[in-house]
Amino acid sequence: MPELKYRNPALRYLALTLLGFSLLLLTKDLTRASLSYLQSRPKLPAAYVAPQTDAPLRITHTFVESVGLIRLKVMAQNQSGKKIRAYAIVADAGSHSQVNFANLTTSAAALRPTQIKTFDFAYGENEPPESVTLSVDFVEFDDGSTWGTDTHNSRDMLAGQREGAKAERSRLRELLKSGGVSAVFDAVSEDVPERPELKSPTKRSEAWLTGYRNGIGGIRHRLRQNLQSSDPARAEVELARPFDSSEGQP
Repeated sequence: MPELKYRNPALRYLALTLLGFSLLLLTKDLTRASLSYLQSRPKLPAAYVAPQTDAPLRITHTFVESVGLIRLKVMAQNQSGKKIRAYAIVADAGSHSQVNFANLTTSAAALRPTQIKTFDFAYGENEPPESVTLSVDFVEFDDGSTWGTDTHNSRDMLAGQREGAKAERSRLRELLKSGGVSAVFDAVSEDVPERPELKSPTKRSEAWLTGYRNGIGGIRHRLRQNLQSSDPARAEVELARPFDSSEGQP
């Protein structure tokens, strides 16, 4: 490509002026686009951790990111000398709270001392909270003992889960005897009713009833995943498996 030469000083000055003006316009456009992008991005909530001096499950790190949804990522460490098999951590945003409740159903899944668990809370981008305060609300250890104020009734939730799983396994065993594996297949493919029938007339909390329904759903899901044949012996084995690591514990 031939080199352009401006022997006339006036033309050279004009060319440099036009080049500078173009660069100025480009810079303004880029700045305007950057400001528009920053202004359109949702404001990320500030994350705080409530005092947790004696919490056996300690929140160690938090991080907020916005990718599609706003996600508050949380890292919590078991700082006790026991395994933790269930926990509830609350994210209080003032107008509403979210609860990360987990029943770590197998002994292998339980949090060992010093082990770290990572999870997140999600918020829509339209109305994210200005701030979120995190707190450990409930912990159950592998020996059956518990810790925490349990403001969200996690003890009842766990009790309901375990009772619902127990009742569903008992029902499916009877169904296996009377109708065979095909009857069990049909039963576990059904949706869990909103209000499963209870044999006990004792009034239960909403948390317990939710847990009871989840326990039934957990057993049905497990059988759908693992019962792939019409072998009744295999079905018996699956129905004999403990729902979680609390079975056989006080």
